[in-house]
Amino acid sequence: MQTMTGWLLLATAAAFLPATGGQDAKRDTLSTVQSFLKKAAEGQQAEIEMGRLASQRAGAEQVKQFGAQMMEDHQKASQEIQLLASKEGVVLPTELTAKHRDKREEFGQLSGDAFDRAYIRYMLRDHQKDVKEFERHAKAIKDPPVQRWAEGTLPLLKQHLQTAQRIASSIGVEGVR
Repeated sequence: MQTMTGWLLLATAAAFLPATGGQDAKRDTLSTVQSFLKKAAEGQQAEIEMGRLASQRAGAEQVKQFGAQMMEDHQKASQEIQLLASKEGVVLPTELTAKHRDKREEFGQLSGDAFDRAYIRYMLRDHQKDVKEFERHAKAIKDPPVQRWAEGTLPLLKQHLQTAQRIASSIGVEGVR
Protein backbone atom coordinates (compact mmCIF):
# COMPACT_ATOMS: atom_id res chain seq x y z
CA MET A 1 0.00 0.00 0.00
CA GLN A 2 2.80 2.37 0.89
CA THR A 3 4.51 1.69 -2.46
CA MET A 4 1.27 2.42 -4.31
CA THR A 5 0.91 5.72 -2.43
CA GLY A 6 4.49 6.62 -3.30
CA TRP A 7 3.88 5.91 -6.98
CA LEU A 8 0.64 7.87 -6.90
CA LEU A 9 2.40 10.89 -5.35
CA LEU A 10 5.22 10.61 -7.88
CA ALA A 11 2.77 10.39 -10.79
CA THR A 12 0.78 13.36 -9.47
CA ALA A 13 3.94 15.43 -9.08
CA ALA A 14 5.09 14.46 -12.57
CA ALA A 15 1.77 15.58 -14.01
CA PHE A 16 2.44 19.10 -12.75
CA LEU A 17 6.00 19.33 -14.05
CA PRO A 18 5.13 20.12 -17.68
CA ALA A 19 2.83 22.96 -16.59
CA THR A 20 5.54 24.45 -14.41
CA GLY A 21 8.15 23.86 -17.10
CA GLY A 22 5.85 25.52 -19.61
CA GLN A 23 5.49 28.55 -17.38
CA ASP A 24 9.24 28.69 -16.90
CA ALA A 25 9.78 28.44 -20.66
CA LYS A 26 7.21 31.18 -21.25
CA ARG A 27 8.89 33.35 -18.61
CA ASP A 28 12.30 32.69 -20.18
CA THR A 29 10.92 33.59 -23.60
CA LEU A 30 9.38 36.80 -22.26
CA SER A 31 12.66 37.65 -20.52
CA THR A 32 14.59 36.99 -23.74
CA VAL A 33 12.17 39.12 -25.77
CA GLN A 34 12.36 41.97 -23.26
CA SER A 35 16.13 41.82 -23.09
CA PHE A 36 16.48 41.70 -26.88
CA LEU A 37 14.07 44.57 -27.49
CA LYS A 38 15.70 46.75 -24.84
CA LYS A 39 19.19 46.08 -26.13
CA ALA A 40 18.08 46.64 -29.73
CA ALA A 41 16.41 49.93 -28.75
CA GLU A 42 19.59 51.07 -27.01
CA GLY A 43 21.50 50.23 -30.18
CA GLN A 44 19.05 52.19 -32.33
CA GLN A 45 19.45 55.25 -30.12
CA ALA A 46 23.24 55.00 -30.26
CA GLU A 47 23.28 54.59 -34.05
CA ILE A 48 21.09 57.68 -34.44
CA GLU A 49 23.35 59.76 -32.17
CA MET A 50 26.56 58.53 -33.77
CA GLY A 51 25.10 59.07 -37.24
CA ARG A 52 24.19 62.63 -36.27
CA LEU A 53 27.78 63.23 -35.17
CA ALA A 54 29.11 61.70 -38.39
CA SER A 55 26.95 63.92 -40.55
CA GLN A 56 28.34 66.95 -38.68
CA ARG A 57 31.96 66.07 -37.87
CA ALA A 58 33.18 63.70 -40.57
CA GLY A 59 35.81 64.87 -43.02
CA ALA A 60 35.05 62.50 -45.90
CA GLU A 61 31.80 63.04 -47.73
CA GLN A 62 31.13 59.29 -47.87
CA VAL A 63 31.37 59.11 -44.05
CA LYS A 64 28.97 62.05 -43.72
CA GLN A 65 26.53 60.34 -46.08
CA PHE A 66 26.89 57.07 -44.20
CA GLY A 67 26.16 58.88 -40.93
CA ALA A 68 23.04 60.45 -42.46
CA GLN A 69 21.95 57.03 -43.72
CA MET A 70 22.51 55.55 -40.26
CA MET A 71 20.29 58.24 -38.75
CA GLU A 72 17.52 57.66 -41.28
CA ASP A 73 17.59 53.86 -41.18
CA HIS A 74 17.86 53.60 -37.42
CA GLN A 75 15.15 56.20 -36.79
CA LYS A 76 12.83 54.02 -38.86
CA ALA A 77 13.96 50.88 -36.99
CA SER A 78 13.52 52.75 -33.70
CA GLN A 79 9.92 53.57 -34.58
CA GLU A 80 9.30 49.94 -35.50
CA ILE A 81 10.78 48.63 -32.27
CA GLN A 82 8.79 51.13 -30.20
CA LEU A 83 5.56 49.95 -31.79
CA LEU A 84 6.54 46.32 -31.35
CA ALA A 85 7.57 46.87 -27.72
CA SER A 86 4.28 48.58 -26.90
CA LYS A 87 2.39 45.59 -28.31
CA GLU A 88 4.62 43.25 -26.29
CA GLY A 89 4.24 45.29 -23.10
CA VAL A 90 7.94 46.10 -22.94
CA VAL A 91 9.08 49.48 -21.69
CA LEU A 92 12.10 50.64 -23.65
CA PRO A 93 14.89 52.88 -22.40
CA THR A 94 14.61 56.50 -23.50
CA GLU A 95 18.21 57.56 -22.92
CA LEU A 96 21.60 56.40 -24.11
CA THR A 97 23.44 53.97 -21.88
CA ALA A 98 26.52 55.25 -20.06
CA LYS A 99 28.71 53.34 -22.51
CA HIS A 100 27.03 55.04 -25.47
CA ARG A 101 27.14 58.46 -23.81
CA ASP A 102 30.88 58.01 -23.25
CA LYS A 103 31.35 57.01 -26.89
CA ARG A 104 29.32 60.03 -28.06
CA GLU A 105 31.47 62.26 -25.86
CA GLU A 106 34.66 60.71 -27.22
CA PHE A 107 33.54 61.11 -30.84
CA GLY A 108 32.26 64.62 -30.16
CA GLN A 109 35.84 65.71 -29.58
CA LEU A 110 37.03 64.40 -32.94
CA SER A 111 36.62 65.81 -36.42
CA GLY A 112 37.82 65.26 -39.96
CA ASP A 113 40.04 62.28 -40.67
CA ALA A 114 40.40 61.32 -36.99
CA PHE A 115 36.62 61.19 -36.65
CA ASP A 116 36.23 59.23 -39.88
CA ARG A 117 38.64 56.52 -38.77
CA ALA A 118 37.23 56.20 -35.25
CA TYR A 119 33.62 56.22 -36.44
CA ILE A 120 34.14 53.64 -39.17
CA ARG A 121 36.05 51.34 -36.79
CA TYR A 122 33.17 51.66 -34.35
CA MET A 123 30.59 50.97 -37.08
CA LEU A 124 32.50 47.88 -38.21
CA ARG A 125 32.71 46.43 -34.69
CA ASP A 126 29.17 47.42 -33.79
CA HIS A 127 27.56 46.02 -36.94
CA GLN A 128 29.59 42.79 -36.79
CA LYS A 129 28.28 42.31 -33.25
CA ASP A 130 24.73 43.35 -34.20
CA VAL A 131 24.54 40.95 -37.14
CA LYS A 132 25.58 38.06 -34.89
CA GLU A 133 23.10 39.07 -32.16
CA PHE A 134 20.20 39.48 -34.58
CA GLU A 135 20.98 36.16 -36.28
CA ARG A 136 21.06 34.42 -32.90
CA HIS A 137 17.85 36.04 -31.67
CA ALA A 138 16.01 35.54 -34.97
CA LYS A 139 16.51 31.80 -34.42
CA ALA A 140 16.06 31.69 -30.63
CA ILE A 141 13.04 33.93 -30.09
CA LYS A 142 9.74 32.13 -30.37
CA ASP A 143 7.56 35.27 -30.30
CA PRO A 144 6.51 35.56 -33.99
CA PRO A 145 6.29 39.39 -34.31
CA VAL A 146 9.65 39.91 -32.59
CA GLN A 147 11.21 37.11 -34.61
CA ARG A 148 9.90 38.63 -37.87
CA TRP A 149 11.26 42.04 -36.88
CA ALA A 150 14.69 40.59 -36.09
CA GLU A 151 14.74 38.66 -39.36
CA GLY A 152 13.53 41.70 -41.30
CA THR A 153 16.15 43.97 -39.76
CA LEU A 154 19.06 41.62 -40.48
CA PRO A 155 19.45 42.51 -44.19
CA LEU A 156 19.70 46.19 -43.31
CA LEU A 157 22.34 45.52 -40.66
CA LYS A 158 24.31 43.40 -43.13
CA GLN A 159 24.06 46.20 -45.71
CA HIS A 160 25.35 48.69 -43.13
CA LEU A 161 28.26 46.37 -42.35
CA GLN A 162 29.14 46.02 -46.05
CA THR A 163 29.00 49.79 -46.52
CA ALA A 164 31.20 50.34 -43.47
CA GLN A 165 33.66 47.76 -44.83
CA ARG A 166 33.75 49.50 -48.21
CA ILE A 167 34.30 52.90 -46.58
CA ALA A 168 36.95 51.48 -44.25
CA SER A 169 38.84 50.14 -47.22
CA SER A 170 38.65 53.45 -49.07
CA ILE A 171 39.89 55.53 -46.13
CA GLY A 172 42.61 53.08 -45.09
CA VAL A 173 41.05 51.57 -41.98
CA GLU A 174 42.21 47.98 -41.59
CA GLY A 175 39.70 45.18 -40.97
CA VAL A 176 38.37 45.16 -37.44
CA ARG A 177 37.71 42.01 -35.41
